[in-house]
Amino acid sequence: MPTRQIAFVVRLHYDSRMQERSKKTILCDGCGQPADAEHFALRLKRLESMTRYRPIHVQALFLAAASPANTEEYLYTAQSLFTGEGAALLKSLSIGTAGRTVDQVLSDFQRRGYLLAHLIECRDTTGDATVRGGAVARRIPATLTRIRRSFKPKRVVLLGQELAQFMPQFIALNLDAALILRDGRPFEWNEIGDGLLAKELAAPLQAL
Repeated sequence: MPTRQIAFVVRLHYDSRMQERSKKTILCDGCGQPADAEHFALRLKRLESMTRYRPIHVQALFLAAASPANTEEYLYTAQSLFTGEGAALLKSLSIGTAGRTVDQVLSDFQRRGYLLAHLIECRDTTGDATVRGGAVARRIPATLTRIRRSFKPKRVVLLGQELAQFMPQFIALNLDAALILRDGRPFEWNEIGDGLLAKELAAPLQAL
């Protein structure tokens, strides 16, 4: 084989290895996981969907650790009906869904000044609790800054026990917002029953 052809083959092999290595080392800044184009596209779609229904003035910010893996369980990308955490949150806020389109429900959620956000905005694909916990911890400083400078809510409702260990950080930093907790801890998803959060928020919001 001529020298030029050998060089060409070697270069192709080298480029292929570099591309594979590049794919493995690209990490998403939102979750710390190795990410491909599909990962970034899904994250962007979720952020765009949340932004579409973001209220101008946030009366209550519902903050959870990580966005659900199932796209349909994510409040802002529900299709024909709400499931998972999205359905649980709406039910706890006494926001009815029967006979209403997804857009009508989300518009109602928006008009009330409600916003749902997650420290990790990407779906969890690792299934590793340690990796997820580390990613949540890394997102705390940026999220607290985002709450103070961008969201500027009147109330912050913490959801999920994954956030319990970070309570000192939420309390120590002045968020200019009241923390809504259950007996001094974040609300568990499985304990926010019918209308519970609506009752928790009713008196404070009426006083604003």
